[in-house]
Amino acid sequence: MLKNIRIGLPMIGSKYWYAGVTVVESIISSVAQLSEENRPQLFLVMNDENLECLTLYDLIPLHEHLFPLIDGLIYVGTNIDTAKDLINHPIIHYVSTDHLFHNIDLMLPINSELYPGYPAIPWIPDFQHHYLPQLFSATEITKRNTLFQKIADNSPVVLFTSNDAKKDFLQLYPSSPATPLVLPFPVHPKKEWYTGDPYQIQAKYKIPDRFILCSNQFWMHKNHPVLFKALAILQSRGQEIHLVCTGSTTDYRNPNYFNKLQEYIQVLNLKEHIHILGLIPRHDQMQLMRRSLFVVQPSLFEGLSLIIQECQLLGKDIILSDLPIHEEEGYGTYFARTDAEDLANKISLLLPTTNPGPDLLKENESKLEYNAKITNFNWQFCQFIMAAREIYRSPVQNTTFSHSSFHHDKITIATSLAPGKDISTQKKAIESWMHSGFNVVSINSQAEINTIQPYFPNIEFVAAKRDARETYGKPYIYIDDILAYFAARENRICGIVNSDIHFFKKDLPAFMNIEATDSLVFGPRLDVESFDKISNGIFYKGFDYFFFDRSFIQQYPPAKFCIGLPWWDYWMPLIPLLAKLSVKKVTTPICYHIIHPSNYSIASWKSLALEMMKHFSLPPQANEIYLGYLNNYILDLIEKTSTSIEYRMN
Repeated sequence: MLKNIRIGLPMIGSKYWYAGVTVVESIISSVAQLSEENRPQLFLVMNDENLECLTLYDLIPLHEHLFPLIDGLIYVGTNIDTAKDLINHPIIHYVSTDHLFHNIDLMLPINSELYPGYPAIPWIPDFQHHYLPQLFSATEITKRNTLFQKIADNSPVVLFTSNDAKKDFLQLYPSSPATPLVLPFPVHPKKEWYTGDPYQIQAKYKIPDRFILCSNQFWMHKNHPVLFKALAILQSRGQEIHLVCTGSTTDYRNPNYFNKLQEYIQVLNLKEHIHILGLIPRHDQMQLMRRSLFVVQPSLFEGLSLIIQECQLLGKDIILSDLPIHEEEGYGTYFARTDAEDLANKISLLLPTTNPGPDLLKENESKLEYNAKITNFNWQFCQFIMAAREIYRSPVQNTTFSHSSFHHDKITIATSLAPGKDISTQKKAIESWMHSGFNVVSINSQAEINTIQPYFPNIEFVAAKRDARETYGKPYIYIDDILAYFAARENRICGIVNSDIHFFKKDLPAFMNIEATDSLVFGPRLDVESFDKISNGIFYKGFDYFFFDRSFIQQYPPAKFCIGLPWWDYWMPLIPLLAKLSVKKVTTPICYHIIHPSNYSIASWKSLALEMMKHFSLPPQANEIYLGYLNNYILDLIEKTSTSIEYRMN
């Protein structure tokens, strides 16, 4: 897909701002997992302007572990001898920016200097200076505003790592012609995180067994005083807890801030309970996180807040301030960010339910979620790169990430009518959809269309160019081909429903037009013996209907799931859930299904379970007990992470 595309990545970050390193690492480590035919070429780029930063911020040692995963190091400038001495690795040399962009197709993420006229995508992490101006000098505020205005005026594409930052950009720069694109970067765990010895690291720093962890630089917006005050409140209630703090103790904006924090600790009489370790090795930090009871992130503002993902990767609980960017992750317990009493209460509730780690079971479960997240990110990244390239070629024609071209027509439901099923049951189902106000299309093999079309004269039929006959013995239709059908249409809301599902809600299209905008809506059926006894129905564990915004189609990587076979009903909500998109489960019974024997074999169930495992980079396991565990785990994940809604129309 991206095999011949060359992407430059600036060498950003430092030992004081490790998030920058993590962003670069995220892209490189994710792309390294793509197959060779889909993998773009990646280059780390340095220039004369940041040569002095190589030693000042330890850039080479911080990025060196990534060198084996990239296609080369690029230096742009005229100071080649100094560059060779500092970099001390083979480099590709270009004398000018123009020369550079003759040899790469895109460069991202740019977080300082701009490259007007070149395909270089700037990244704005956040607008902290707009919300907390008291933490910035007038000079720094002016500098940021000037840079962001230049980006808004001159950049065809702007990268954001959160929907919250994108929202701020649209509000602050409403007339900007730029296309804002969101690409949340995943954190990649190192093997040593899981194999390290947390007990040894705990002993190294002489920390007691039961402690909570705060891994933040000691900057004013990180909000340590509220956390310290919360501990003092707990101590006054007779609940003593040790707090370990890691992170740089230097705030370049407020050089005396750390000294004031130490004085505040003395005032609160917490010196024996707060252990400030300062800047420690990344490996040690991860082992302390594993060993801790839980993590607290009290920050007043964040652009990335990677600590949440790190907690997820280690199966670790976290208490977070109620920032929109934190809430986007949908993980942890939130507290009112300026309310020490609220934080104390949340800590008090969590203390009795947590134990020192590591929790190996939770860590293993987290690895499964990580594999799924990386698979999804790689698909998003490919879509992002292709969309960005198209925008740079013809900026005014981009529609990949825009809803403005969608028409709010009648919703079309796609299905695949089955000649082998009871025709009369399917006719009643299709009639219920049309009576509710939906259009209907059935995608089938041409041979099947010839057989069943006479029974369904009022719906559209589309002949599939392929089917799964050779693999599963019947011409099942691939979900990919149904999604491709909708991708070629302009309807904003799309539906996929099993062909024997009956709807009995006349206002269902209006409901779905509201709820499925920027979302995927799904739900289970009610199994009944007859439609005269629907009050005695039983909820089925799987899902049978899906209505979704057409923009969601780009999230789905190519796969072998088929409508009418197992696992596709998990695949549909799981992919947008992992992309942190809005997914809603309807808890009200709105569809019914006449009970009948299962039509698929255990062999197809196993085969498609292995397909699911492949997409999440799990080692193949054909053991039925393991596959049953996987089935239950994914179902539980979908249930817990989707938003429950009720049908409330007339």
